[in-house]
Amino acid sequence: MIMHLPIVAMTHTVLADLLELLWIEDLGGFRSRILAEAREENATVRFRLGEAEMSASLAWDAWRNERRVVGLFEVTPGGSRRPLDERIALWRVLSALSDLDVAILDRTMRQLEESLENAALFEDAAQLLEDDCGRAIEHKKGMIWERLAAWRDRFFHPFARGRGGWGKHEIENFGAEFGRLFALKWCAVSRERLLMSPAMAEREPIEFILSPSQAKPIGEEMEQRGLAETHIAIPVHPWHLETAVPREFGPELVSGEIVVLDFAGPLVCATSSLRTVAISSNPHRHIKLPLDISTLGVRRLMSAQSLHNGLKGAALLEEACSRRPRIAARIRIADETRFCTFGEASGDIFAPRNAFLGCAIRDLPVPAEDAVLVPLASFAVALRAGLPPAISQSLDQRPGTRVETFLEELFRLLIGFAVEALHCGFIPEMHGQNVLIELAGGQPVKIVLRDHDTVRCLPEWLGKTGLQTPAYLIKDPRRATMLLDHPESLFAYAQTLLFDVALRAICEALDRSGHRDLHVSKRLLRRVTASEIEKLDASPEIRDRLRTAFLDSREWPFKQILTPLLATPHLALGMPSALGRAANPLMVSGREQ
Repeated sequence: MIMHLPIVAMTHTVLADLLELLWIEDLGGFRSRILAEAREENATVRFRLGEAEMSASLAWDAWRNERRVVGLFEVTPGGSRRPLDERIALWRVLSALSDLDVAILDRTMRQLEESLENAALFEDAAQLLEDDCGRAIEHKKGMIWERLAAWRDRFFHPFARGRGGWGKHEIENFGAEFGRLFALKWCAVSRERLLMSPAMAEREPIEFILSPSQAKPIGEEMEQRGLAETHIAIPVHPWHLETAVPREFGPELVSGEIVVLDFAGPLVCATSSLRTVAISSNPHRHIKLPLDISTLGVRRLMSAQSLHNGLKGAALLEEACSRRPRIAARIRIADETRFCTFGEASGDIFAPRNAFLGCAIRDLPVPAEDAVLVPLASFAVALRAGLPPAISQSLDQRPGTRVETFLEELFRLLIGFAVEALHCGFIPEMHGQNVLIELAGGQPVKIVLRDHDTVRCLPEWLGKTGLQTPAYLIKDPRRATMLLDHPESLFAYAQTLLFDVALRAICEALDRSGHRDLHVSKRLLRRVTASEIEKLDASPEIRDRLRTAFLDSREWPFKQILTPLLATPHLALGMPSALGRAANPLMVSGREQ
């Protein structure tokens, strides 16, 4: 009889994530009011929030080396404490913001509600995932790791499980967590209304997506309907075709510039990015499609601007590999050069409807025979007590290898690349979804990068290393974050996304498993970071600047979530974002000496 440990519940995680955000962002003076009354490190503090008498429990935050709130209570007239759940806690804080628009308050509460409702649904998926994990690394089952990454999604984000626009049925059928296959739908678009990438100019999507036997019936349908010479067939997510396409393209559907086809196929499954699907018969070929749902405060459409910028970001990565052997030794780059998207007759590449129809074809580098690609986020996901399966199975491949050895190999691979990239004047978004780790025999050997449209750059440093500044399309230069003016602004994208999100999640998962104390993992992070900075073939000034920012400054940036979201009237194609300042987790505190 197989004994199963209990599934790790997710609802408590939503509350913990929410309380951390309220605290670190000091929303409405939440943190300031509590600290003003606190007298001890681990304390129960009474304070007022609006008209309510509140109480907060403080405990030590081992990641930030400071205290923070871990429980929130309402004090009743009789003096007793009533614990607040996620809904009431957020409502109390938002209601105390006198200048908050009611519509934004309502939207934010709905986002939390969706995340909580889906957390219970994802717990149902956990049993399927746990059973399917098995010996996935040994048997090269790459898609299980995409599903695992999607199950926990973005760490430390209380709204991460929200799927605005989808209910239980859609999540089960189209979400990565349940791993179900579904057939793509297709429509034919007038050749005059499609913008094609240079790599796609003489080709069509069916050549890369469909096998010859699949391409034959869709070709016959195009011929029979008189569309073969005038239109190009492109895939569409079946849910998006039913909901968004009729709403956005009514005139074109009437005129025949867009024609919905009867053909369906091939079978695909969602990756950890819901709008990107993998072809079941060719799992290293992915198709990115517009999907009009909202997650993390973003509508998951696909703008022509981001596709163009992806070409430029990838070109920079390729150039860096050709010039910097230490970068080339660590990374491989997904091919995302083939795409097409709807184009307005006006030729406006920023036109909103361009983002609602199109496809991008991604080819992941095929790993060696004994290797598998695992999203970085998967190394922090443990469905049950114990080590995350992505780590435990890697260790099983190398009998006698310790957790510390694996962790140092992983850290050196990631931090070594990040430091080299920063020295050159760029950094990709290195969160757990965009970064894949190639494991060969259970050992981390390469980074595979995908989604190249957000490679941040510091033009001054690019020039010093002989790299060209990408010719990004930027709609609003005042809000642009692609081309930066200061090294510390560039460093922030590694500090927030790689360290504060991806690596922190792994360290905390190991701490929860009982295999490695968080303080010990942080010391390793600091040691590896210091070592990789010292190895740089760079001027003392650049090494000093990196050392100061990562190791010696008492504070470093953190990525705000709620504050910019509450300042955003309408959800758009980019995640509402802003930076705050928080304690540097790599600083050695008195407790850790």
